[in-house]
Amino acid sequence: MYVLQETIRNQAVFYAPESTKKRLKRLSYAILHYMLSLDFICQHPDIIRDALQKRTDTRNIDEILLLANQRKGLITQRDSLYASLKQQKETVRTVATDQRFDLNKQIKTLTEEISTLELQTADLETRLNMLLLTLPNLPHQSVPAASGSSTGDIVQQWGEPAVTQQLHFEPQPHWKLADHLGLMDAEMGARIAGRRFMLLKGAGARLERALISFMLDIHTREHGYTEIMPPQLALRSVMIGAGQLPKFEDQSYACNEDELYLNPTAEVPLVGMHSNSILSHEQLPLRYVAWTTAYRREAGSASRQTRGLLRLHQFNKVELFQYTEPQDSYTRLTQLRQHAEAILQLLELPYRVVALNAVNLPFAAAKTFDLEVWMPGMKEYIEISSISNCETFQAQRANIKYRSASHTRSAYVHTLNGSGLAVGRTMAAILETYQQADGSVVIPKVLRPYMGTSILTSAT
Repeated sequence: MYVLQETIRNQAVFYAPESTKKRLKRLSYAILHYMLSLDFICQHPDIIRDALQKRTDTRNIDEILLLANQRKGLITQRDSLYASLKQQKETVRTVATDQRFDLNKQIKTLTEEISTLELQTADLETRLNMLLLTLPNLPHQSVPAASGSSTGDIVQQWGEPAVTQQLHFEPQPHWKLADHLGLMDAEMGARIAGRRFMLLKGAGARLERALISFMLDIHTREHGYTEIMPPQLALRSVMIGAGQLPKFEDQSYACNEDELYLNPTAEVPLVGMHSNSILSHEQLPLRYVAWTTAYRREAGSASRQTRGLLRLHQFNKVELFQYTEPQDSYTRLTQLRQHAEAILQLLELPYRVVALNAVNLPFAAAKTFDLEVWMPGMKEYIEISSISNCETFQAQRANIKYRSASHTRSAYVHTLNGSGLAVGRTMAAILETYQQADGSVVIPKVLRPYMGTSILTSAT
């Protein structure tokens, strides 16, 4: 099937006018890129409709089915014309030169008709691709539909959340503690870049750096991840492959002149590393950890969690990412979750694990667990990591395959990602969890070698 499609694509480009060749090749590649997804949609529309309903996604796939049918009809017409063209070209070689005028005229007419059909197909494929790119991943069968107002089911809890009665004083939210200790300055951040950009200073900047180093050391030395420091900018094609575009276009910071985007998460470049490639069986699983600064516009965000370090336009995050064979991916999901949890346990921060329902699944995820850390000053749990199995969703968009040792035919890998952890939120949780009655903050034991001190005071 792929050989036939590749042959047709190359023939289309050969016969098309020079000015359209590049566009046709790009668009034809794109529709082949999503061919498996399109085939699945056309063959199993009820599965897609059920999945969208489970996510409470109101989009209708009827237009996709209609365009796919129209595309099939255009390709049938085109193939028929190719067959006629081939026959005419074979015939013209068997007749005398003075008898070729009418045949050459017919060949020219067929070529023009093929070119017209190719242009019509390309325009249709542009519309079809945009619709395919907006479809979210299918929820795994174990992911429940929404139930009430909860985001999901609590499947595990670790540590005892501290409350006022246990602390014997009224705990303060982290922004008040940080202000008292001189760790951050929202006003200066806003003066530099605008609202919801934070400036860390002194011990605050040092604590952020300590957390990054600590997380990277644990994940590389104890969990077996390879550390990556990727570019902070990504191509549009890489953003599409990771599932960020076109869905989150309004959330992205774009450099339009270069068609580059500031990374919203290290997940994006970690997908881009292996786009359009075939991995060997021996390479898998691949485990990467990357610290990057994440940039998100949070356009239209109405969250009340906009104070302090919780919802900024720029923040640091240590990201865990794995490529794995499909049969292993849910075992790897459990493993990746344990790696993220290990950081919270080493820091002795109480948390809980929530298995998200279908309504709250990230766009690219088939199954997701959120880690929520307890914030004594805010008196609530706050998400600090989201751990997802995207199955083949990103691999299909970014064209990442592997070849098994026992089979010569390649297949799409599964990709998994998770924060290990969001650094600013981890700092916020430490400030609130380890605060003392006098406003000082004790440094967790595992961080003291990185900080060079055991306590933060206003004089630190």
